[in-house]
Amino acid sequence: MTSVGDPLLITHEHCLDGATCAVLGLAAGLEPAFVYPDRVEAYLDGMASDRPVILADVALPLAGYRKAQDRILAIVDHHQSSLPLQGEPRVHLDLSRCGSTGLYHFLVDTGRLTADARWDPLLRAVDDYDLWRPEHKDGEQLNRLFHDRGFAWYREKYRTGFEPLTAEERERLAVLEQEEALFVARQIERAVDFTAGGHPCAVVVVDGEGAMNEVAHALLQGGRHAVLLIKPDGRISCRTTPEVDAAQLMEEGFAGGGHPRAAGGRIAPEGGTIGPDAQQWLIARTQAILR
Repeated sequence: MTSVGDPLLITHEHCLDGATCAVLGLAAGLEPAFVYPDRVEAYLDGMASDRPVILADVALPLAGYRKAQDRILAIVDHHQSSLPLQGEPRVHLDLSRCGSTGLYHFLVDTGRLTADARWDPLLRAVDDYDLWRPEHKDGEQLNRLFHDRGFAWYREKYRTGFEPLTAEERERLAVLEQEEALFVARQIERAVDFTAGGHPCAVVVVDGEGAMNEVAHALLQGGRHAVLLIKPDGRISCRTTPEVDAAQLMEEGFAGGGHPRAAGGRIAPEGGTIGPDAQQWLIARTQAILR
C-alpha cells in the first residue's frame, strides 16, 4: 500500500508505451498516475508539494523541470521535445528506445525491480511498435488488443511480464483487424489535402478513436509529407516523412511535441471539443509555420 511519501509514477494511459510504463511501475511497487503529456506541469502544480515523482514517457519544459526538480527522482523519456533537458540531474533520455524500455532499465539499475527475461518479449514488441520499426507486427497486434480491452486487461495480463495470446484473444484480433481496415478506409475518404511551405500535407477530422498510425502512414505512402489527424477531443496526432519535423511543428503551433516523425498536440482545451472551423484553422496554422 502506497502513502503520500511514496514516489508517484507519472505516465500516460492512451498509449501502449505509457501503459507498459505503468505496468512496470506497479511491478516495482509504484503507484501510476495517468496524465496527458502536455498536462504534466499543471498536474504537478496541483499535487502535494512534498511527494516525490518519477516521470516516464512524459517530461516537462525546462522551466517546469527546474521549478519541480527537488521532487523529481527521475525523468525517463525518449521524445525529441525533451532534448532541452539533456544533461540535467536525474534526467535519462534515449531517443533510440521507447519509454518503457528505458524505465525498465532504470528500475532494475536502481534496485526497484529485479531483472527478469519474461519482460523482454513484451518490451521488444512495444519498442518496435512505438518506434514503428519494420518488425512492429507483434506490437501492432498488442496495441489493437490494448485499445480494445483497456488498461485493466493489459495490467492483469502482463503484470509479471510477457504472456502469449490466448486462442480467444487471437480470434478477437481477427475481428479487430477487419474493423480497423474499415476505419482506415473511412478516414482516408475524409482527408483534405493542402500545401504548406511546398510540402504536400493532409488533414483528417477523424470520426472516432482508432488506428491513427495506420491512417497516417497510408496517407504518407500516398505522397504526403505531413498528415495531421484531429481527434474528437481536440487532440492532434501528427505523422511525417523526413521532409517535415513533426515534433517541431507540434511544439511551435500546437502546444505539443514528440518524435521527429511522430508527435502530438492539441486544438481544444482538455475535456473540450473541436469547433466547425478547426480544420481550416489547423491548415492556416500549419501553413504559417511551414513557410
